[in-house]
This record gives sequence, structure tokens and C-alpha cells, in this order.
Amino acid sequence: MPLRTIAGADAIANIRGNPYGEWPEREPADTNRIEPYCTPAFSPSFALEAGEKIFTIGSCFARNIEHALAKHGFDVITLGLQWPDKEFDFHGHGVLNNYGVVSIENELRWALDPDRPFDPSANILQVAPDKYLDPHLSVRPTAMPRMLEYRNAVTGMSRRVVECRVVIMTLGLSELWYDRHTSTYLNLTPPRRMVMQNPDRFEVRLLSFAETLASLENVVALLRRHSRADQRLLLTVSPVPLNHTHSDRDVIEVNCYSKSVLRTAAEHLAATYDHVDYFPSYESVTLSDHARAWQDDQIHVRDNLIQLNVERMLDAYLPGGARAPAETKLLIRNAREEFEVGLPEAAWRTLAPLRDAATIDQDFALDYAELCLAIGRREDAAATLDKLPKRNGWRGKTIAALLTIHDGREDEGVAALWAVAESMPTTPVVFRALTDALSRLKRWDDALAAARRWSAISKGKPNVYRRLAMIHREKGDSEAANRAYREMMATTGVQDIQMLEYIEFLIEQKRFAEASREIEFIRPETAVLIRRLDDLKLFLPSVAAPAPQENAA
Repeated sequence: MPLRTIAGADAIANIRGNPYGEWPEREPADTNRIEPYCTPAFSPSFALEAGEKIFTIGSCFARNIEHALAKHGFDVITLGLQWPDKEFDFHGHGVLNNYGVVSIENELRWALDPDRPFDPSANILQVAPDKYLDPHLSVRPTAMPRMLEYRNAVTGMSRRVVECRVVIMTLGLSELWYDRHTSTYLNLTPPRRMVMQNPDRFEVRLLSFAETLASLENVVALLRRHSRADQRLLLTVSPVPLNHTHSDRDVIEVNCYSKSVLRTAAEHLAATYDHVDYFPSYESVTLSDHARAWQDDQIHVRDNLIQLNVERMLDAYLPGGARAPAETKLLIRNAREEFEVGLPEAAWRTLAPLRDAATIDQDFALDYAELCLAIGRREDAAATLDKLPKRNGWRGKTIAALLTIHDGREDEGVAALWAVAESMPTTPVVFRALTDALSRLKRWDDALAAARRWSAISKGKPNVYRRLAMIHREKGDSEAANRAYREMMATTGVQDIQMLEYIEFLIEQKRFAEASREIEFIRPETAVLIRRLDDLKLFLPSVAAPAPQENAA
């Protein structure tokens, strides 16, 4: 039986009317929903209600969602877990992680089904004298009374799922340990010594699609039977891969199967039940630029992409949302980074998803317009001005002044920028815009004056000193540039692109030993900065020993 059936006429209409129906090409950039960050479209079937109770369960992505929801004022039940002792400080809310769908089912069944309560004699393992382990909780072995306290705390918290209208569930893995003596899937790997001592008791199983779907169907039935009638279920699939496999196959192959089964089961559930939604965080992470998406271990997702997905989800499910500020900030930051390393076309591809100015968070309108002008997209900058709710406010006046400069009326535009700056003497972003505009016009002395005003109200900010250093470099004053870079490096929050620029300056000055030392401290995360670092390394000769004065204590 097909999962969905679409009438022929409707299928033709969808081809013509679905703006997301074709796989996005690289160009035009404003329709590229894959690079550098994949942002799949999705259609929520319900809205979150301000401050309501929400229950999260599943693998680690559920923990990321918890904190974002709490920041938006929701009553996240799982964050209220009452833990018996300081053991919680060691594990945090990771004690609640359930990696397999069967582990999710186990926890909810033990909490809700009076005929299937948790049986300590069957589900708690003795691993040493007076040391017991619950292989369904991420806690260290301890005495039986304390382990029962841990178990009771989690089960008691899980029962509160019945109070919540919204349950968010993250599906994690399909390769799981199984206890043949109790006919129970485990959430964690049993101790190796116990496995070796009981060769007939434990085994690893790779769940089939039928088993996965059946377990999820059981979860839906449990929640429907015991929870409130209006409860909604939001499914996600964790992009975090299988760390290792216990099979003799490549972990990449096993992980692909595992995630495919979970993703397909989630699709079946969403198609079958009106109260179940699917949110495509898995697609977003796995299809995004790899260097931007993953930490160096290639297992854990970078925080910025987690934040982007959580904010997109909340933005869609919260009434009246616009493009999530986190997404806007991330795209603008990356576009600026690409522009500043000499990749204007890449910068526009990154910036293009914000082209519809109605989706631009007002806090970032000036940043967006500045970048559009810098890469020659005047009409996009003008469109931003047209969409600002208060065109005569300081932000609108700043964008208008930049447009005037771009159109060739330099003196008029600069005067307008200075007027805005004088009317907003404590607003750093105006002086940054003024400094950048004067620098592009090669009015170095005026640019320095603006940068010093900016510095006076943004003390300790590395970007101010970086701009000062850039201006001094353009003027040919390497000593002043060096002082500004030194001040920049002494601040907190120095970013990779700023460090790379300083290294480039040191290479220009043939201060190779210093440049080599600084390179040792930088670990850029994005592909564009990794490439720039590799390019800079080509200019560094091997240094046998540092210069004598550099060894001075």
C-alpha cells in the first residue's frame, strides 16, 4: 500500500505551484536552499502556545531543544528533573538521553502502563559487590538504593508527559544492545566484563524497518491512551552519526542504514497520524557544507548549526514568526567572512536567502545592506530600505546615505553619515558603517577619525582595532598597524578571520617566526577560512630557530 496517493491533476498542479518542488541549483543563489546551510521548507500543522508545558524525549538533539524552548518562556518538563544527588552535576540532562526508539518506548511504558512497570530485578545489573547499573540511564554504577532513586526520579518525570500538549521526540540509533534474559533492548552498552562472562545473554541487534515502525506505533498508542486528547507529537531525526559499530561492516554504511530506517519510519508516522509532524533537522545538517556543519570529530554538530535549526523550528511553530534572528546573524556573518577574504560571489550565495527584505530581522538590516552594496547588489540594498518600517529612523538614514555614496554622490553621502553618527553618538554600528565607507573611498584620515570615535564607545572590541590596523596598512604606516593589531590580539573574543589577517600582516613584514607561532593557535572551523590558512602557510618558510630577541623572557 502506498504511503501517499496524489491525484493526477493535483500532481500537475503541484509541479506548477510548489515553490520548493524542484531540487535547488547553485544559481540563482537566492533559491539555493542547500549551500552553505541547508534549510529545507516544512509546514507546521499546529502552533505552540506561549508558556505552555512541553516534553522532550530521545537523543541529544532533544537536549538542545530544551534550553532553546526555556529561553522562549516555555515550561519544559524535562528541565525540572529532580535528581537525588550531585551525580547529576557529572552527567547533566544527558541522563535522559534515549538513543533507540525501543528505549523511548521502554521509558514511556514504565512510566505510563500500570501493567508493565519497571522491574529492578530484571532491569538493573549487578556489576560488582554493592555496585549496580541501570543500562537504561547514563549514570555510573552505585549502590542499589541510590540507583533506585535515580530510576524513580526519571520515571516520575516521564509520567508528566501526560500534562503536555506538545511532545518533541528525537530518533537516534538503530544498532542496539539486547538482553536475551529479560527480552529487553538496552539504552547503553553493558559492561564488557559482564558481556564476556555471560556470552549467551547479550547481543547486538540492528533493528529492521518493521521493528522500528512497530515501536513508534506503540509509543503513539501509549501517549494517546494516557495523555491529553489534544496532544501533538513533533518528530526529528538526530544527525549525529553512529560513533562506532559492533558489526564487521563500515560504520558509514551501518549509519546510513540506521538513519534511513529512522527517517522513513518518521515519515510513515507523520503521514499516518494527523497529530504528528516531522521537522527536517537531519536533512539540514547532513546536506549543509561539511566543514561548517561538523566539529573536527565529524560526529558532533557545530553549535551554530544546532542553534540555526532550533531557531528555525521555533520560528515556524511560534505564531507570527519571521526569519529567525539566529539564522540571519549566521548568514550575514558568513557572507561578511567570504567577502573579506576576496570571495564576493560566494558571499552573495550565502546572503541570497535573505533577499526578500521582509524576512530580514531589523537588527541586521544595516549589515545586510552594507554587504549588498559592497558586492555590487545596489537594488537589494535599496529594497531593504523600502521594507524598513521606519525609513526615517537612524537605520534607514544610514542605508540611504550608503546608497548615495554608491551612486557617486560621495560628499553628500558622507555628510549624511556623519550627521547620523553625531545624532547617535553612542551607537557603534553607525560609526562602523562610517569607517568602512570612508575606507572604501580611501579617505584615510577621515576613516581614522571615525574609527577612533568608534573605538571610544566600543573599548575592548577586537573589530575596532582590526579596522584601525587595516587603515594604517593602507596608509603604509606599518608601525601603527602593528600597534593596532597588538591591541586587537590583547582583547577577548578575537575571531579566526581577525587572527588570519594579523598572520597575513606578519608575513608581509617578513616576521615569519611570529607568524608561525600565531598559526599554531588558530583552528578555523569554516571551509573558507581553512583554505585561507592553507594559503598563508605556503608563504611561511621553515624556521629553524626563532630570532634571539624573540626568546627574551
